[in-house]
Amino acid sequence: MKIGILGGTFDPIHNAHVYMAKQALKSLSLNRVYLMPAFCPPHKNADKITGEHHRIHMIELAIEGISGIGCSDFEIRNRLSYTADTLTALKETYPEDEFYFIVGGDSISSFESWYHPEVILEKASIAVIRRLDESNQKLDETISHIRSKFHDIITRNHHSITILQTEISPISSSDIRRSPLEMSRDKISPKVYQYILENHLYSDHDKNMAWSVGKIKDDLKEVLNAHRYEHTIAVAETAKNMAETYGINPNTAYLAGLIHDCAKHYTNDELVKICMENHIPVSDYEKKAPYLLHSKVGAYIAEKKYQIEDSDILNAVIWHTTGKPDMTTLEQIVFCADYIEPGRDKQPNLSYLREISHRDLNLLTYHILKDTLNYLRSRKQIIDINTEKAYEFYKKKVGEE
Repeated sequence: MKIGILGGTFDPIHNAHVYMAKQALKSLSLNRVYLMPAFCPPHKNADKITGEHHRIHMIELAIEGISGIGCSDFEIRNRLSYTADTLTALKETYPEDEFYFIVGGDSISSFESWYHPEVILEKASIAVIRRLDESNQKLDETISHIRSKFHDIITRNHHSITILQTEISPISSSDIRRSPLEMSRDKISPKVYQYILENHLYSDHDKNMAWSVGKIKDDLKEVLNAHRYEHTIAVAETAKNMAETYGINPNTAYLAGLIHDCAKHYTNDELVKICMENHIPVSDYEKKAPYLLHSKVGAYIAEKKYQIEDSDILNAVIWHTTGKPDMTTLEQIVFCADYIEPGRDKQPNLSYLREISHRDLNLLTYHILKDTLNYLRSRKQIIDINTEKAYEFYKKKVGEE
């Protein structure tokens, strides 16, 4: 059987979701399309996602009576958070079925940052839904790049990446959550609308306001210069790859790497002003070297503008420049990825550092701190006390004398 999988949080399901499922079912001649609510998307705050029971019930109400479209709790039941793991498990469970993973054009833009995109293309074909507001050229370029990069995997598995045109305007679940429900009445089915009212859902308009990865990337491309943006993407990719080695959420690491320099476009005076106006503490070292403040201001922007609430991510942004003693694994990864990403070519010992980057995170951190201090001292530049303390901590950690 040819099976379509449309994943997402569905918080709540809206008319565009149902339209996408219908479009894929018809255009690809699928036997069935399943809307599969996520167990806990890695890039979202689980505490702010509506309960599984409610999300499943709303999907069932929205698709009631529609032939060929169903709801599957496969991800929730199996506690799967990544598309690659979901498709792998589906192929193992249903080896004779042919799967098509259905995704919106806005999401495919960040496909390469997903957890093991090569596995996704190995297990399924991709159906990309182009929205009315989507740039044809931008989406075509994205798909062309993915096809080229993963050509061997796609060809070997007889899979495809297909673009499906839609005739519906984009709808955002986050907008529905944030707005008075009456304003979204025409965006959701009457049964879902009534269910939300009866169960008092989305009364907290602050739920899930975080920007998508694609939207953040578009914003960063606008505010950062080309060189800084390229560095940002490289750090995000490096952090993601290291996270997979050290057993932490690669999507979280990618997001932390992506936003680590989001305040780098501000001047020193602007950084100081932002700190003063928003009561962000400025140390004596930062007063002498205000460029260091881009880390604190970056965390502030990530929280206030991008609506990222994960304290682990925000702290990784804060400490990515100076480091500190006893960093978390995520903090270490972003700190190190910023130093060793592929675009870097002036730092000493880069070959060695990259060689050990997937072998010993503490040793890598120690050597980066050591080289950083040597550089700052040779240039007679301001050295933040946290960098010195971090160096002493990791020197002891790796047993160096």
